[in-house]
Amino acid sequence: MRGWSELYRVSVGLGLRHLRRHGYAREAVVRVVVPLDPSRYLELPWALDRLAAAPGEAVLDLASPKLFAVALTRRGARVTSVDQLETEIATWRTLTEAEERLELVVADGRGLPFPDASFDHGSSISVLEHVVGAGADAAALAELARCVRPGGRIVVTLPHALEPRIEYRASATYVDEGEHDAEGRAFFQRWYDDAAVDSLLEAVGSVVLRERSVASLSPNLGAMYTRTFPLLVPLGPFFGLLARERHGPDGDVVRLLLERR
Repeated sequence: MRGWSELYRVSVGLGLRHLRRHGYAREAVVRVVVPLDPSRYLELPWALDRLAAAPGEAVLDLASPKLFAVALTRRGARVTSVDQLETEIATWRTLTEAEERLELVVADGRGLPFPDASFDHGSSISVLEHVVGAGADAAALAELARCVRPGGRIVVTLPHALEPRIEYRASATYVDEGEHDAEGRAFFQRWYDDAAVDSLLEAVGSVVLRERSVASLSPNLGAMYTRTFPLLVPLGPFFGLLARERHGPDGDVVRLLLERR
């Protein structure tokens, strides 16, 4: 999990800068107190490393944690980060007002407002599983790939399980688009087994798989965090010190390095 300390510094720096300049804001405090959620240790450092965007290159990010986009800009990339949630974009525009290489755009990942091949690389960290609708995850990935030049890299992460399933919650966490289960609970996300990942990639003919890994934390503090949320929130800064990355078929996160055909 190399690289988490870089993300810590970026997160805490964003929060402290906002608190000094503008006073209290919930997200600014979160950036200081919980620089990374547990699963992000498995995702964000890996994605920064594998995307390997060079200074000056343009990256299109589809609704990943905005900390990832900021870290990319600090490495010299020009990043356009899109999100369907207007409140999320508004919050992060305030937090990142000094980030000259970052553009934050409100857009639906199923219909991106950019020309074909207009970016060097693309990313979507823990997002596709939340896109509502049958085949909507493949449609969003295909749309992201459309905007990336041939030969460009795309990093993607998804929640992994030994058996695929759909997770519902009492109320919509992001945008309620009307998909509910028999008990009236709102769609939250898909969990992917190996076959479901294969099906996703087969449905998107414009990408080639270059690397695939399944990982979890050891000890699995992420699972503990989820079960006890929000009681373990104060322990967030220590996950990078206490846990190590473990690979295996029973891991929690599947990580995909793709290349645009």
